[in-house]
Amino acid sequence: MPDYDGAVVLAAIRTIQAATTSDAVISVLGQFIERYGFERIFLGQLVNPANVPLKDILYISDWPDELKAERERRMAILHDPIAIGALRSKRPFSWAEARRHATHAGRQVMDSVHDHGITDGMMFPMHALHSVSGGVSLGACGGLDLSLTHIAELEIVCQTAYYHLEGLLGPFPYQRVAELTVRETECVQFAAAGKTNWEIAKILGIQEDTVKKTLRRASDKLGAVNRAHLVASAIAKSQIFP
Repeated sequence: MPDYDGAVVLAAIRTIQAATTSDAVISVLGQFIERYGFERIFLGQLVNPANVPLKDILYISDWPDELKAERERRMAILHDPIAIGALRSKRPFSWAEARRHATHAGRQVMDSVHDHGITDGMMFPMHALHSVSGGVSLGACGGLDLSLTHIAELEIVCQTAYYHLEGLLGPFPYQRVAELTVRETECVQFAAAGKTNWEIAKILGIQEDTVKKTLRRASDKLGAVNRAHLVASAIAKSQIFP
């Protein structure tokens, strides 16, 4: 494992930022991660494939074509503990750590990756304002021995590659995050706490009909079809506290 070399990290960052194609970005990232024992890259935005087709998201992977096709067919991301962990975590984590919290279906998803020789890895979650969550998942065909410094080096270069690609290939059609007004946020926040429209009206000192209209506007902004969907969407898009 290489010792810390700030010049190598800085050179990778500068080369990625100067790249004008996705292939060039991935080439630099691929060369950089080899120093740490990684061989595969899965980089993309984390969205429900039943709602958003792959052509409309940031999605780049050098995994085997057979494995990619299998995952797309099974909508594996919906059960993948690594993807789920990236939605919930702000810090990098190992695939082994994700597996410890996996459901039976989630372990099957990970096993299918292992069956293709990608046996270990790290996920680097990506979260930014005005964008959906994503991640850079690095795979290895053998064991890994990473220090906290190594992980920090990898994280900053992965972040550079991810956000450069998002800017290079975007904007994506769903990427703008609708901003709720203060009143809309208040009403949705109380709805998330299980309050009825009548209770919200009493708490805020407004008419119950005003609450209904406010929640309807918030639903329209977030593309929600009902109250539960509105709350879930507002939490997912960081519009309210969970």
